Amino acid sequence: MLSLREMRYFITVADELNFTRAAARLNVAQPALTRAIKKLEAALGAHLLIRDTRNVCLTEFGNAFLVEARLALTQVSRAERLGREMALGRIGQIRIGYTAFVEYDLLAPILKRFRQTSPNVRIELNNLPSERQRAALLEGTVDSALILGPLSIPRISTCHIRDEPLAVVMPRGHRLGERETLTASDLRGEELIMGTENMWSMYRQGLFSEFYDCGVLPRISMEAPTPTAVLALVGAGIGLTIFPMTYSQHLVKQFQDNRWDLRPFITRKCKFTIVCAWSTDNKNPVLPSFLDSSGIARQPSECKQPL
Repeated sequence: MLSLREMRYFITVADELNFTRAAARLNVAQPALTRAIKKLEAALGAHLLIRDTRNVCLTEFGNAFLVEARLALTQVSRAERLGREMALGRIGQIRIGYTAFVEYDLLAPILKRFRQTSPNVRIELNNLPSERQRAALLEGTVDSALILGPLSIPRISTCHIRDEPLAVVMPRGHRLGERETLTASDLRGEELIMGTENMWSMYRQGLFSEFYDCGVLPRISMEAPTPTAVLALVGAGIGLTIFPMTYSQHLVKQFQDNRWDLRPFITRKCKFTIVCAWSTDNKNPVLPSFLDSSGIARQPSECKQPL
């Protein structure tokens, strides 16, 4: 079995063509260097060097072996460097789930900060409803999720990113547009357009609890699977909807027309947040690097461990 140490010794001797200089460069005793070269030659079954009292030169076999030895050590160095980079989370892949509510103003800045420190990490994005993100975290199919909170699940750690105030989105000219703010009581009897139950169940549960606490039964006139479809139906005058304020503002700007009015939706108990979540069982070495360099976990007081 050839050793990397002996190969390095041989390359140094081949570079210097002098055992004394090679030993000094390697910081080893010359007899030890001589023994290492003889051991390497014995393992190979051929002479690498021709040496006398004055000169050292490479045999034909030595010249051929030198080329391969350099390539081998270069590859080993590359493998060592790659291993260190992967262990530090600077190379690899991270799978990030996210809710539609962060795609306009939050997702891109977070990913930009991460890419500045980890340009060689491949990022896989998954736009998933909050319920599916929870399952994906526990199953290990995503490493981290920008998800609607608050969240309290065993084996899931979270870090608060921001509070998420709500807005009533209504067609321009609606009578409720005269109010500065609105509550669930103000929406009694109003037709609501909501995201579908299978895609928006967590959001709907939190929102409807506010209506029930106010003694109001939500009147859902239509459902749509995507936020843009919901917004289009509102713009057509079919009903109202309730979205996070920041998301509503960005979504309305995207359409570049004046079909909608937004009013703050004031709640008693219902509070939504955006959190970054990850499984405590996750072993992806890129994850700590993502949480740190993206700025998500820089405020330990805002991060919560699972119960």
